[in-house]
Amino acid sequence: MLLYKIIHQMQQYLINIIAASLALFTFYTAVFGVYPPSIQRTVHLALAVSLGFLLHGMSDNKQDSPLRMLFNFSGFILSAGILGYFIFRQDVLSDWIPFVSSFGAEELVISITATLVILIIGKRFTGNSLPIIVIIFLVYGHWGEIFPGFLKHSDYTWSRIMEVLYFGFDGVFGIPLGISATIISIFIMFGCFFEISGGGEALMDIGKYVAGRTRGGPAKIAVVASALMGTISGSAVANVYATGTFSIPLMKKLGFKPQFAGAVEACSSTGGQLIPPVMGAAAFVMSDYTGLPYARIALAALIPGFLYYFSLFLSVDFEAAMTGIKGLPPEELPSKECVVKELPLLIPIFVIIAMLGCGYSAMLSGVYAIAATVLISYVTPHKMTLRKIFEALTLSGKRMVMIAVSTAMSGMIIGIVAYTSLGINFLALVVNLPTSIKWMAPIFVAMASIVLGMGVPTTVAYIIVAAIAVPALKQIGFGMIEAHMFAFYFSVLSMITPPVAPASLAASEIAGASFFDTGKVACKIGFVTFLIPFVFLNYPELLFVGNVSDVVMASITSILGVVIFTAGVKGWFLIKLRYYEICLCIIIGILLILPGYQTDLIGAGLAVIVLGLVLHRKKTLNLDAKGGI
Repeated sequence: MLLYKIIHQMQQYLINIIAASLALFTFYTAVFGVYPPSIQRTVHLALAVSLGFLLHGMSDNKQDSPLRMLFNFSGFILSAGILGYFIFRQDVLSDWIPFVSSFGAEELVISITATLVILIIGKRFTGNSLPIIVIIFLVYGHWGEIFPGFLKHSDYTWSRIMEVLYFGFDGVFGIPLGISATIISIFIMFGCFFEISGGGEALMDIGKYVAGRTRGGPAKIAVVASALMGTISGSAVANVYATGTFSIPLMKKLGFKPQFAGAVEACSSTGGQLIPPVMGAAAFVMSDYTGLPYARIALAALIPGFLYYFSLFLSVDFEAAMTGIKGLPPEELPSKECVVKELPLLIPIFVIIAMLGCGYSAMLSGVYAIAATVLISYVTPHKMTLRKIFEALTLSGKRMVMIAVSTAMSGMIIGIVAYTSLGINFLALVVNLPTSIKWMAPIFVAMASIVLGMGVPTTVAYIIVAAIAVPALKQIGFGMIEAHMFAFYFSVLSMITPPVAPASLAASEIAGASFFDTGKVACKIGFVTFLIPFVFLNYPELLFVGNVSDVVMASITSILGVVIFTAGVKGWFLIKLRYYEICLCIIIGILLILPGYQTDLIGAGLAVIVLGLVLHRKKTLNLDAKGGI
């Protein structure tokens, strides 16, 4: 037992040193300039994977067997050595010419071993979904002859596949890992510093102050707080655990069903990545992909993001009205003075917005936001001492493991897609659809986005989908920003869409509810969000494309449409709706959300009729209750 404790403590020190080194490497390169890809990406991945083995060998569970500890420590040594090879041979990596340079047995063994250690850590940190998808793509790359139709291609040897994936920048060390090693990692650091400085508590108190008094207050607190946290954290699952541990028990305490409480938290935590300013770093990735400035991406996300959270608020409000759930009692709400004192903790968010607006890079903006977080903490009760700074660094390094390994695996997928021409074949399939069913192309892309995004961090899911689906949408005539936003939306929605739905899974665990029931309710209350991407894909006014009058009109009618559509989905508007009223509300909502004067006029006319029916029936019910009839 004493020996176990000594080994446990020594490895904990090693974990903290490697985690802090990974974070400091990211911070240093953000301040003084990024190294060439052959150094920046290989160092980032080597530190992350080797740290991943130690983290899983160092749980607080004292039942870890010596054999398991030996396996993890051996994995640490092996991964550090194998991936260290690419660091020390970075000159070879930079100058490599695929299928021309000499690829021998040594390179093949190292590449296959690297694949194994990445998949092992990938399974531990992301679950089974992404590693299984990677294995399927590897099998597809090697045995392409057995697949039918547009999937078929010539078989490639393992040597050729491994050379493509590791020796060059089209596979593991490609753009996704480069984004992880720069933009995403610096914002993970910012999120950790912000959290430890008390920013997370401040956001929760603001949520309580804004929404706690209203009908169904605890659920609305979850919506506000999770939206604010989600835009910074970039991880729906981490956000569920950060805010859900408070909000879900509170919702249950005041009468919400467990599956509804879990679903509200899952949807709220997921949607934070859809709203500016930070969008979980996805806005910067999209800016890099499209060549558009960050401000344009954030502007395009504004109206759809507002509609998403507006529909969640309405779902919560209608549910509370149906079940008679009130807000929090006054004694459980933070005072105005308390909230005002915490407002300085939010200044780093405005630092990011201001710097990005002035044209600074995403990485440098993140650096200044981290610095602002540390400095501002000294005028709050949460001073960032050296101990807390080190804690934030180690937490940052640990959280970088999942994103680094995920982007490395997504690089494998993208490398296979490019090498086998799968992306081109998928593009040809969509483009060559018969004219009569051309409208189905976005549906295929949406389905592919959800499948490829299953169990994958949303920014990584977007990177994968952007490589495959976006070219197809652009080829059939949709604009660049519409195509990228469409792919991003469905990548995010995979977080709440069964069968994987990691955000719904995390929320169901906290709520003590069935995963299937929680996922089903999450899809129901977030259903309008599955509709919005199809709308802005065909009517880009919602993305601020077009003249001002069209954008304003589209926004107003979409807001009205969301109200009526949500009422139809919930079956409630002032009173419990009848089946024909539910159907009419859903139809009216769709007509109003779709931009265009004809659909707006038809929807408005039908809305007046339904509103009249509902008000008349409500008046009749009130008279019955008072004995008037």
